[in-house]
Amino acid sequence: CTGTIGEKFPEEKIINQISNLINKISYTQNKYIWMKAALGIMTTDTKPKLAMEECKIGNKNVKIYGIAKGSGMIHPNMATTLGYVFTDANLSNDVLKNLLKKNISNTFNAISCDGDTSTNDMVSIFSTGAVKNSTIKSINDKNIKSFDLALNKVLLNLAKRVVADGEGASKFITIRVKNCSTEKDAKKLAFSIANSPLVKTAIAGQDPNWGRIAMAIGKSGPKLNLNKLGIEIGNVKIVQNGKLNSKYSESDASNYMKSDSIELNINIGTGTKEFTAYTMDLTKKYIEINGDYRS
Repeated sequence: CTGTIGEKFPEEKIINQISNLINKISYTQNKYIWMKAALGIMTTDTKPKLAMEECKIGNKNVKIYGIAKGSGMIHPNMATTLGYVFTDANLSNDVLKNLLKKNISNTFNAISCDGDTSTNDMVSIFSTGAVKNSTIKSINDKNIKSFDLALNKVLLNLAKRVVADGEGASKFITIRVKNCSTEKDAKKLAFSIANSPLVKTAIAGQDPNWGRIAMAIGKSGPKLNLNKLGIEIGNVKIVQNGKLNSKYSESDASNYMKSDSIELNINIGTGTKEFTAYTMDLTKKYIEINGDYRS
């Protein structure tokens, strides 16, 4: 359950109706069932979130369906997020658990709407075992590779939809930090930028204020070599080797900032590791939604 923290959830009301809900399911309208399920878990979401992929385990075709909800109070580890993934593959609990854990790190644990976490979050995976595929004993089995990739696509699709539908969001932001000493450092840098109110408000205002990005990089913690630092907004190269690019065009950057989808590319130059985080801008609408949340 997600909602106002501390309020008692009406468990009995739902438990008593589960059998009735099951009896009313019509399996001839499968896609509508998924849509209804996605709609049923929405809170401040403005749209349902669904994703689906098909793949193979050995020579058997399998499907993966997923639904999720989340719009605010979103930050690793997942925060106010509910995600449910279902497959007809025949896979053990251990294999499913290990696949989910592996793929959550660069999907649901790579997003942030506002940097706040919640008392409630969960992403689960379920298998019906309907497809009689070959037995998979480990996630290192070559026959599970296609399923592994498909699962990551479903999770990333859902995670991105959560951010894109963030409370009051007007822009979807991708932050790619590359050439770090460690992935841990790259993640710290990416989320320092993603959670900076100054960066997020600048983007909301379509202002290519790269100084705020530099500020967020500097306060993140990992050691930096400023002589190697690079900052790009979209394809506009702003900082190269720690200095303002002599060919930098503020007008080009300003035009790019009008896009609904913004990419920030950060080159640290201290190693080979990277991490990509996804976030949204911070708008007046976000304040309105959260200021009026209980009133």
